[in-house]
Amino acid sequence: MLLVVGEALVAFMRQLGADAGQDLPFSGPWASGAPAIAAYSASMLGAPTHLVAGIGQDAAGDTIRSRLSAAGVTCHESSGGHLRPTAAAYVTYYPGGQREFEFAVSGTAATAVAEADLASLPESASWLHLSGSALLFGEPLAASAMSALRRARAAGATVSVDPNVRTEALTPSSRALLAEALTLAQVIFPSTGEIEALGLSRTDLARAGATVCSTDGPHGARLETREGTWVIPAESSHPVDTDGAGDNFAGGYIAASMAGATPQEAARAGSRAAAESIAVPGPMEAELTRRPLR
Repeated sequence: MLLVVGEALVAFMRQLGADAGQDLPFSGPWASGAPAIAAYSASMLGAPTHLVAGIGQDAAGDTIRSRLSAAGVTCHESSGGHLRPTAAAYVTYYPGGQREFEFAVSGTAATAVAEADLASLPESASWLHLSGSALLFGEPLAASAMSALRRARAAGATVSVDPNVRTEALTPSSRALLAEALTLAQVIFPSTGEIEALGLSRTDLARAGATVCSTDGPHGARLETREGTWVIPAESSHPVDTDGAGDNFAGGYIAASMAGATPQEAARAGSRAAAESIAVPGPMEAELTRRPLR
């Protein structure tokens, strides 16, 4: 069983053209949140997936529940989250591919996940996935997510971490938590420059035994292990919305790995999931397709 602990939120998006003003309206809401996206894609691709998250009892929360249910995710909602509004993010795409995020997460359901919400799930999981964003958005979510990671690791689960570093949100304590999470992880999904932003080295982490699968959008992925380094080409796609591509990659990789794939095969499965996800609007909207591993 795959366990994911972290935030779920709704995203509103807009694409600014060269002649578009800042008053262009946002589209949405779309079900989103890095951990929720990874849970969605892993479950769509066959992994039995449980998500512990805080979701409000409102229309935005229902949008999230609908997509998680469509993917077959078993969702354990924080009881404290039901007393708060669902979190949101506003994403602006600029010409040239740059993105700007504005989060409305503080004080929302997303941060309400408490230790009690985990129950015995960390000890029951064979794989736990954590996004670094869950360690940045506030308490009690950060402490609960880190506790789930430590407990699952101690119980023998495989642990994967997507650093999801947002340098503007890093504090000394969150930086230390992220560094600890990465040293405990057997599989790491960094984007370009994220490991270095934490003062760590991909090479050192791989030498210590981790599988480091760095993603770089259309340039594909770089897989580093003790045994060697491989470049996994990106799957061809016609991008419509790149939000959540890395999280869909992680979900695809995890589902394939849990089904017995080698790291190289799992990375190719992740690349396919990412390519399918960006071909439609919304990070949790693609009807991902399962394919034979070999």
